[in-house]
Amino acid sequence: MINVLCIGDVIGTVGIDYLQQQLPALKREKRVDAVIVNGENSADTNGITPRSAEYLLNCGVDLITTGNHAFQRRESYPLYDSSAQVLRPANYPDGAPGVGTGVIDLGRVRIRVINLMGR
Repeated sequence: MINVLCIGDVIGTVGIDYLQQQLPALKREKRVDAVIVNGENSADTNGITPRSAEYLLNCGVDLITTGNHAFQRRESYPLYDSSAQVLRPANYPDGAPGVGTGVIDLGRVRIRVINLMGR
């Protein structure tokens, strides 16, 4: 069995700090194999920045999804092309930076994640 933890919006520095404090113990206690977090509001105010993405990944997140605030901040644009761990919605128009699918490779199994945004 594979345990995947999916976490909704992590909001700002407060949300990241809380996740950093709680996630390691939660992963151990629940035997979590992979963590997927919506990070589109992880920067203070809204959006995602390279710095907030780095904080999320450093505290044990395997893949970051986004949504309607994906491109709120211009400094995040290169992030989508440089990091396979940060996904924009797959149903964004052609030409949008980044990709909408990603893989978490656990060695014994690979998990494909598709990030879609509803309307």
